[in-house]
Amino acid sequence: MGMEISKGGASISKELTDLDKFVLDIVGLIKKFFPYVIVSGYVTILFGRSRGTEDIDIVIPEIERERFKEFCREALKSGFEFINPEDCEGLYEMLEERMAIRMARRGEIIPNAEIKFPKDAFHRDALEKKIPVRLNDSTIYISPIELQIAYKLYLGSDKDIEDAFFLYELFKEVIDWRALYEYAKRLGVEIPF
Repeated sequence: MGMEISKGGASISKELTDLDKFVLDIVGLIKKFFPYVIVSGYVTILFGRSRGTEDIDIVIPEIERERFKEFCREALKSGFEFINPEDCEGLYEMLEERMAIRMARRGEIIPNAEIKFPKDAFHRDALEKKIPVRLNDSTIYISPIELQIAYKLYLGSDKDIEDAFFLYELFKEVIDWRALYEYAKRLGVEIPF
């Protein structure tokens, strides 16, 4: 795997895993309809951390109902299905109620994408300040690394802290320390590195 990291993003060259291919297929469809940002565990997996995950967390902006329904119908025509037992209208209502909807390839449950509207200011920050990662010939958008590290520390499980440390080690030469400490302060966590 080849990787270049800068303050404004990253570039990764690697043999794609089935999970990477799933992510590229999902975001390839989503980006036709609205912006998105990938947050949480897949970000560390993308950069080479060896750990499993069953879902990819994706935050999308609060979009118009009809735009979502266009996306929903296109997803169903493109070989995806929604695990939630709702039609496109019901899925949109779930998003409005700040619940996540789950999307997978038809006939499969894992992996799946957990798609949600922003639940808080951190989700909105992730969307507004997302960074591009070039993955072979495609570009995907992830949460700012500083927010990712602070949020993982906030979640606090062993796996989350290991994720935070992994990202810190990888990005420590280009981290925006002011942003990292600001996110940590807002989340009420200390940076232990």
